[in-house]
Amino acid sequence: MANTYIKIYLHIVFAVKNREALIPTGWQVRIHSYLKNSIREMGHVPISVGGVENHVHILISYSGKQPLPDLIRDLKINSTKFINKNGATRHHFFWQKGYACFSYSHSQIEAVNKYISNQHAHHKGRTLVDEMKHMLGGFGVEYDEQYLFYDA
Repeated sequence: MANTYIKIYLHIVFAVKNREALIPTGWQVRIHSYLKNSIREMGHVPISVGGVENHVHILISYSGKQPLPDLIRDLKINSTKFINKNGATRHHFFWQKGYACFSYSHSQIEAVNKYISNQHAHHKGRTLVDEMKHMLGGFGVEYDEQYLFYDA
């Protein structure tokens, strides 16, 4: 085969440092748009970006052009600079060190996109920790609860 073909869908979740509610509702659309543009500039296809005051969900078509940890690192660094430079929060902003990443099949993308788009309604009755426990359990990922989205 002369060409390389890749179609990998990734659902990425990362939180504000200490899971603090530092992303104001009025800034969320702008920050999510910035993340989408950054993903596109890195050679991936952003499908959906959403979240609430203390975390973001990102769904992408991953191109394989860079290692996943580098993609996450660059997204966090660039968006942190954007948030702090533009005064989006009253406090100095940082993302937590860790992240979660799950892969989905093509047939699941519409449902994941809908899930990400409805984060505000979804989080009216569920915390980030509860959400992550459910997602990690659903994917069979073992975790130590004491480090679940905390800086270690």
